[in-house]
Amino acid sequence: MAAKIEEIMEKQDTPILNFTTPNFFKCSPEMTVEQARAKFRQSASSMDVVMYFYIADESDRVLGVIDIRDMFAAEDERLLKDLMVESVIGLPASGTMKQASDMFLRYGFRALPITGENDVILGVVPIATS
Repeated sequence: MAAKIEEIMEKQDTPILNFTTPNFFKCSPEMTVEQARAKFRQSASSMDVVMYFYIADESDRVLGVIDIRDMFAAEDERLLKDLMVESVIGLPASGTMKQASDMFLRYGFRALPITGENDVILGVVPIATS
């Protein structure tokens, strides 16, 4: 038990980028819900994070996020830009595992986007990381 606690304590200052995955859903704000669902069906088996759709512009700047439940409850013709939540909470690339843990506890998210300069999405860290 003490060894496990020590291991957890040691990881707290580990850069969050060590735990990110590039395998997540990123969509254009101009896509329709129907197009996003088709993308999901086509590539879900190769994704590590399937609980959110991250909406990004052509420069990969995060514009919004949509929970998968909302995506599948929405009408086919709706545009993602009209469905997304614009105030995306994430961590900067300089963040640590401790900061991510605090955010998971505070907000109850199942994944967090990690962003670099100009809010460019670099990856996503799911709540269950190894």
